[in-house]
Amino acid sequence: MSEQLLALLPVYGIPAIAFSVFLACCGIPLPTAVIMLFGGSLVATGDLSFWAIYLSCLLAACCGDQVGYWAGRIGGTGYVERFAAGGPKRQRLVDRASDYLERRGIMAIFFTRWLLAMIGPYMNPVAGAAGMRWKMFITAAIPGQMLYVMIYTLLGFIFSHNIFAVAQIVGNASGFLAAGVVTLAIGWYITRVLHFSLKRKRRRYLKPRGRRQRR
Repeated sequence: MSEQLLALLPVYGIPAIAFSVFLACCGIPLPTAVIMLFGGSLVATGDLSFWAIYLSCLLAACCGDQVGYWAGRIGGTGYVERFAAGGPKRQRLVDRASDYLERRGIMAIFFTRWLLAMIGPYMNPVAGAAGMRWKMFITAAIPGQMLYVMIYTLLGFIFSHNIFAVAQIVGNASGFLAAGVVTLAIGWYITRVLHFSLKRKRRRYLKPRGRRQRR
């Protein structure tokens, strides 16, 4: 990310942050996570409102998703091929998005909003060109973006005093990997807790299968 873009964030505030998020979700290579981290740090300093940042970034991200989806839906595979022709790295990301969508379906849309956000902007035209229904797309995309924007805005707010160190970690591939491992571990733990909780409640309403008492 260029220093010029970072310098614009405190000056132009919410419009600059939201517009950067929109462009990134449209497929322009901008570090959305780092931008939202700085937005969260500006909330911590009292320069910006948390809900203003959160809602504007969420709206911008969802609009960017729609642009990518409808570009793929209208342009078809031809548009995706032209989109992927922007360079070897873009081609690899588009191929990864296509493979992941084929294997995971609608869940690929949800997870590429936040856990695998690197391929999120490339997933949008791929999903549109693949003929995924719009209602299915937004059903997975909006909750994923809500989680994504909340995570990085809160991280920026909490670690505002060490924002440059956090941004460096987030911008590093190993940092993304570590964050992904931690997120998966937390998700696994929550799933296990819910599973055992539901199991206990289920047992509570089941009748014991003991022997019938003789009258």
